[in-house]
Amino acid sequence: MRLHRLRVRAFGPFADEITVDFDDLGGDGLFLLHGQTGAGKTTVLDAVAFALFGRVPGVRDTNRRLHSDHAAPHEIPEVELEATIASRRLRITRSPEHERPKKRGDGTRKVNAKATLVWVDGSGPDLTRLPEIGDAVVRLLGMSADQFFQVVLLPQGDFARFLRAHSDEREALLERLFDTERFGDLEEWLRQRARDSGATLTEHTAVLDRIAGQIVAIGGAEPTADADFDWAQGCLDAAREAAGRAFAEAGAAQAAADQAQAAYEAGARVAEQRRRGRQATERLAQLAADEPALAAATQARRLALRAAPILPLADDHDRAAAELETAGKGVTRARTALVEFAEGESLCGYEIERGNEIDDALAARLDSAIDRWTEESGRWEPLAERAAQRPASVAEIAELKSAVAEADREIARTTTALDAAPARRDVAAAALHAADELRGRVPGLQAERDRLGSVLAAVTDRTDVLGRLDAAEKALLDARDAHAAAREHVLDVRERRLAGMAAELAGGLVDGEACVVCGSLEHPQPATGGTGSGVGAAAAEEDEATAAEERAGAAKTSAQTAVTALAERRAHLDEIIAGADPDVAAADHTRVTAELRTAERAAARLPALRSDVERIDAEVAGWRAAVAEIESAQATRRERLKSLRRNLAELDADLLEATGGRVGIAERRRELAELVRRARRLRDACGEVRRARERSDEASQRLSEACADAGFESVADVRKAFAPARQIAAWESMVQEAARLRAAAEETLADPDVRSALDAPDPNLEQLGAEVSSARARRDAAATAHAVAAQRLSGLDEYVVQFWAALDALAPMQERQAELQGLAELVSGRGQNSRRMSLRSYVLAARLDEVLVAASGRLREMSSGRYEFVHSDAAGVRGRRGGLGIEVRDEYTGALRATTTLSGGETFFASLALALGLADVVSAESGGRVLDTIFIDEGFGTLDPEALDLVMGVLDELRAGGRVVGVVSHVDELRARIPAQLHVLRGEHGSSIRLQSPVGVS
Repeated sequence: MRLHRLRVRAFGPFADEITVDFDDLGGDGLFLLHGQTGAGKTTVLDAVAFALFGRVPGVRDTNRRLHSDHAAPHEIPEVELEATIASRRLRITRSPEHERPKKRGDGTRKVNAKATLVWVDGSGPDLTRLPEIGDAVVRLLGMSADQFFQVVLLPQGDFARFLRAHSDEREALLERLFDTERFGDLEEWLRQRARDSGATLTEHTAVLDRIAGQIVAIGGAEPTADADFDWAQGCLDAAREAAGRAFAEAGAAQAAADQAQAAYEAGARVAEQRRRGRQATERLAQLAADEPALAAATQARRLALRAAPILPLADDHDRAAAELETAGKGVTRARTALVEFAEGESLCGYEIERGNEIDDALAARLDSAIDRWTEESGRWEPLAERAAQRPASVAEIAELKSAVAEADREIARTTTALDAAPARRDVAAAALHAADELRGRVPGLQAERDRLGSVLAAVTDRTDVLGRLDAAEKALLDARDAHAAAREHVLDVRERRLAGMAAELAGGLVDGEACVVCGSLEHPQPATGGTGSGVGAAAAEEDEATAAEERAGAAKTSAQTAVTALAERRAHLDEIIAGADPDVAAADHTRVTAELRTAERAAARLPALRSDVERIDAEVAGWRAAVAEIESAQATRRERLKSLRRNLAELDADLLEATGGRVGIAERRRELAELVRRARRLRDACGEVRRARERSDEASQRLSEACADAGFESVADVRKAFAPARQIAAWESMVQEAARLRAAAEETLADPDVRSALDAPDPNLEQLGAEVSSARARRDAAATAHAVAAQRLSGLDEYVVQFWAALDALAPMQERQAELQGLAELVSGRGQNSRRMSLRSYVLAARLDEVLVAASGRLREMSSGRYEFVHSDAAGVRGRRGGLGIEVRDEYTGALRATTTLSGGETFFASLALALGLADVVSAESGGRVLDTIFIDEGFGTLDPEALDLVMGVLDELRAGGRVVGVVSHVDELRARIPAQLHVLRGEHGSSIRLQSPVGVS
């Protein structure tokens, strides 16, 4: 992987957009990323990580507040990275999830994360979905985000902790870097197989015990702890013998029961035949006694059947007579109603009935009068309709006169308001123009006020900064002197120690034996003056001097950082002040603030003033439209009023001419309608009388003929003979039932079996029934015993077979369970595993061994051949798992040292070597992909110049192999050693960058 260009905007401390050209910065293979604490050095690395994976390393990813606090809330945070990965050039643009102000109203809304991946070399389709982009990056890199954070962004603090951690903590990190999940799955698979096998064995043993219990319960055998094949076979044989005995007893009891049942059924048949014979004899005697009543019922039924058809004719005759009487009364009522009017009395004031006939001349006169009266009413109808509308016309005329007067008054009021409107509008427009001019001055006044405020604040801050800068410069001079003295002391102590070590080695030389340093058998000039105890004291003194020099260096670096920050702060304040007079600036600030408040108040009144002008214009337009609408309506009202008055005059003239003032038109029309109605009712009543008389005569004729045909002398005889249909059916049913009973009784007495039974003696059914019950009880008891014995035999037969099958399968299951349990404990670090290492820990230990082999070469180079890593697979204390121990071999003494005994500089050597070795192994694990760009974050402040030379040599080897190495540090010495630099500058409004390449500064 090689980085080309990084663009960041509104991300972390960077408010404005910055661009890092890694091709230019890393052209020499090594560059320095430095700046003040908190300026944003690590944020550059976070931006690279976020562009690739959508997250940042370590605890910084917890809060997820990636939007710059220095940027405006509406600015969109964005990171763009262009890189070449696995020979494919791509450009990734990402925007994290963030909050932005709502476009309407207060508050914020959440904006989801977005990303795009563009293949610059055209090697594939562009991607926009987050999961697809993440999969593509992981596939090209061949490593996950955690692996990338550890092997590309080398965090020295993390590896120092990894160096000193115990096995469990190392295991957690190694599991994130190396894919050991399949080995953990294998461990869990073996444990689960062992659990499943144990559960199966337990279940099978329980099934075997349950089957044995069923055999004991069914067969009645004694329980036993060592049930086997012979025991089960004995239980089965005993059940078979008991079932044979029960079967024989059940057969004998069934035969005795069948014999008793046959005797009982024969006696019951004889008793039934005797009962039927006696019942038939009694029924025939009863029928002979009821013979007279049957004869009377037969005669009454015959007369009722002859009278039934005649009775409806008698009812029709009675209804016709009643209708004739009702029709006559209707004629009388209709005539009385008609003669109430004079014209009606003259029409039918004489007797209209002559015997049984209606006067036909009256009907003709009634028809003529109805036609005459109807014609007269039709002539009056149009004039009546016009007269009925007269009250409405009078009311409408009154309403129109009132509306015309009110509209004239409204026009007058509106005209007065229109005359006063122009003056009001001129006043409102003048106020609006003045406020608009003041509003235009607001931005300029605000900018001037802010500028003057910044100048006043900068004047105040500059005085404080100058005092702090003088104190910081003095502290820096003291720190440099202290650091130089401490360094000289270290060199003196180290020189004395080396002299003492030569004397100690010379003290161990023996003539004729090889020197442990050069291998020579001759020792011409051995050193003198050193002892073992003296050398040990020199080592302790050197460690103490080195620690003092490291503390002095850290104090000097801190003092230098403070001086640089204060100097940058003073320069920034001088730029803001720009030679301004503080008193003049204060007076101008007060004046501009007052003018701004006045302009802001005027600007705040602009909407109200604009609304006043618009309201006046709207009122004028509304009034003019209202006047035009009222005048149009007035013309319509006046025309309608004129028309109504003309129509009313014409109607009054026509009414006077038609009636002469004697009677109203409506009254005469109502009188004519009532005469027509009553005349029609009288005519209809006369016609109904004629029709009723005809129906009555016809009904009398039919009734007389029917009575004669049926043999009845009068209607009274018919009504007397009549009977309801239910009664007729009852008589018929009684006769038929008597005949049926007589035939059945005679047939029963003719049966030979009945006659034989009547001659035989009565059987004793009670005794025969008792014998049957006793035989059935013995049969049921024997059948129950046989069924129980058969069921027991069937159950035992089934369970014994199951018992034998379960015994056959038990032994192989026990062997398999022992084998699986042993394997599961072995891969989990228990049982026969003497090192107490799980399978996953064993694999991680092998990976760790590869890492330590790769790291030892660099550690030997950085320590001048003194140290190398040693992998320890010993078990931990207090039962902790082993296999992941790290020790350091000291070639000066030949002893193995714990990593916790290394000094600060030595710990940095070891941590850096371990990080680089781990990067090599992970790169090989990911398919041998070359990681062309790596970053080393901090840790160089613990090194002396000699150690720094050694580390720089290792970094030179890395870049000589084609890698670009980015060093993140604020150590001053590195600025002189690494010409290509990316300087991150901290400011009040966010951080910025300055690129210094080997050929210049940008």
